[in-house]
Parts: sequence; structure tokens; C-alpha cells
Amino acid sequence: MQAFLRCAAPVYKILDTLRNVLIVLIFGFIIASGALAIFLRYMPNLRGLPWIDEVLRYLNIWVVFLGASVAIKNGSHLSVDYFVKKLFSARTVAFIRKLTLIVILICLSILISASTKRFLSSLNVVIQAAPISIAVFYLAIPVGCLLLFLDYLLILIFGEHPFRTPDPEKDGR
Repeated sequence: MQAFLRCAAPVYKILDTLRNVLIVLIFGFIIASGALAIFLRYMPNLRGLPWIDEVLRYLNIWVVFLGASVAIKNGSHLSVDYFVKKLFSARTVAFIRKLTLIVILICLSILISASTKRFLSSLNVVIQAAPISIAVFYLAIPVGCLLLFLDYLLILIFGEHPFRTPDPEKDGR
């Protein structure tokens, strides 16, 4: 397993960096263009950007799916396991956790398949406000779910994410 991690680490680092850069760029565009649209809306004799509201709504899909995979990697998603830990032994809790991860991976597989079909069927459809294919925004779902699948698979195999960013508050550093 250590040999696999040594080989996978540089590839995952590139993927993680690309994911983080995309989140920053998309979110930066959302903030800047949203602020510009608000500014133009209240300025007399200036036309607003009619396409911006629709595009910003769709770009949020990218931010959500990419951000969800970052949260999985860092162990930041909400987890309600109080009763499971109180009612079951540590061995049973570990089994329930693995079973939960397998169910999540199956659901993500179904979602990847369905959203890829939806993406492919919408390649020639454009959004109402601008000549941009809706497929660009639908692509966020299979890409985001694929990243989630990868992160959950790593957690299933290794027990915790092997490339998790250390949290100084949790790790006591």
C-alpha cells in the first residue's frame, strides 16, 4: 500500500491543486461579476448584465460539487455518529462505517452514470441568457461526483483519507 501511495501522491496533488484553483477562480468570478452586476443595476444610464444571474446560479453548482470533495478529503462534512458509538461496539461501528461508505460509493456510481448521460444529451442546448451550452454547467455533477467517489474510495481503503490536509485545531498542533 505504501508503494501505491508514493505513486498516487503526485497525481492526487495535481488533481487537488487543480480542484482548489478551479474553486478559487469560479468563486472569484462569482463575487466579481455579481458585484459588477449590482453596481450596474443601480447606475443610471448604464445597462446591466442580463446574462449574469443565470450564469452565476449555474456556476454555484461547480463550487458546491468541487467544494464537497474538498470537504470529504479534509473530513469536514457533518457526521452524526453519536448514537452509533454509544449503542454499538467499536468493531460494529467500524463495520457500519464501511457499509455506509460502500452505499455512498454505489449511489455516487449511479449519479455519475446518470449525470454523464444528461451531460451528453445536453451538448447542443444553450442557456436562455447567453450562447453558452448548458452542458458546461451539467458537467459539474459527474466531475464533482467522480472526485467524491475517489475521495470516499480512498477513505474506504485506508480508513481515513491518506492525503488529508492536517487541521491544527483537531490535531493539536
